[in-house]
Amino acid sequence: MRAMITKGGIYTWLNIRENQFLEDMFETRDQLLEQKKLDEREQHIAQTLVSRGILEKVIDNKRVMYKLNINNYSR
Repeated sequence: MRAMITKGGIYTWLNIRENQFLEDMFETRDQLLEQKKLDEREQHIAQTLVSRGILEKVIDNKRVMYKLNINNYSR
């Protein structure tokens, strides 16, 4: 398990699958991840992380993308 600090300064725990998803999909902090590149399982994990405040969902011209929603001052 791993803890992350979101923008609100709240510690949020990640399980092994969520942590592995973030490590595989996000090499940099500012990277955008398109939803259409994900399979159904990865989309579910991403949406769960959005509801917990770890990812931010960005919608632009019918394109759905995810980006990390982390506190830059904590790292």
